[in-house]
Amino acid sequence: MKHNKLYTFFMPGEERIFFDHFHKMAIALILIFTLLGIFLSEITTAQAIIRAVVFVSPMYALYFVYAKRFADAITLDFDARKARFSFHDDRGTFERNFKEIKRVNFYFYLTFVLDDARIMVKRPKNKKEIFKVLASALTVNRGIFPGL
Repeated sequence: MKHNKLYTFFMPGEERIFFDHFHKMAIALILIFTLLGIFLSEITTAQAIIRAVVFVSPMYALYFVYAKRFADAITLDFDARKARFSFHDDRGTFERNFKEIKRVNFYFYLTFVLDDARIMVKRPKNKKEIFKVLASALTVNRGIFPGL
């Protein structure tokens, strides 16, 4: 199969905005739920704050577990057989050879499994084409898409 020399996957803008502004959104949710608790449920301020924090804390847990896994862009260079992972934070950009990528999990997100990291990016809509491109050079775990 002949394919382009470079193939790039990008994180959608709305998800990038979510990760960039998560803390502000979480604080806003805590304030909203606190105010709703005070004015609608007529509970004390301390109880409302505790309920709001308890409600928002699972989102924080998910954020801390998964936020570092998401890349802004992943570029695959099939001629050089290298993958370039780009992040907007202090990790910057780094490259790995294809042979260093153990597998790619093909779910709703593409997860590139390395020895020391799992790096995720949103899977594009053209899943059959993407699967063929990835399977031509890497080990791909089909996951919930066995018909590909």
